[in-house]
Amino acid sequence: MSIALHMLMVVLLCLCIPSARAAETPAGEEAAANNPVGLQPLQELSATKDKPLFSPARRPPPKPAAPVARQEPPPPPPAPPSLVVLGIVSENGDGRAAIRASGAGDKVLRVRTGDHVSGWKVERIEPRRLVLTQGERSVDFALFGGTPKAAKSAKAAERRIPRLKVVTPD
Repeated sequence: MSIALHMLMVVLLCLCIPSARAAETPAGEEAAANNPVGLQPLQELSATKDKPLFSPARRPPPKPAAPVARQEPPPPPPAPPSLVVLGIVSENGDGRAAIRASGAGDKVLRVRTGDHVSGWKVERIEPRRLVLTQGERSVDFALFGGTPKAAKSAKAAERRIPRLKVVTPD
């Protein structure tokens, strides 16, 4: 073999070795650049080993429970006023009542239909009773009665009045 041939083979080997190394290296670097996990050392990737991905115990954290709004019960309705009906005067269909409320001391109050007594409205003044209302509620005060009673319908009030029977001797 001649020296020229020998030299040609050496030159070809020198040219092929770097291109072979260059062909191997970029493929490995390209794979690492496309996969960021490939750049991290295995010691840092312990989460999947400590908590396996498909383990039944591996669950997302529970969602926080929404606070339940506590509803306060409505306050009890105010009690009817404590009062005593002292007298009722009717004149031409317009009634007036003289009352003594417990909060007024010994003071006598004179009220008409539409006036307010302790937050209650005077609805009606009849010959022997005073009717106070507050919204849907109503309270009945009798002229010579003791405690207030819840007002009934007009028919029920008529039924409470005793009827006199006329008895004739035979």
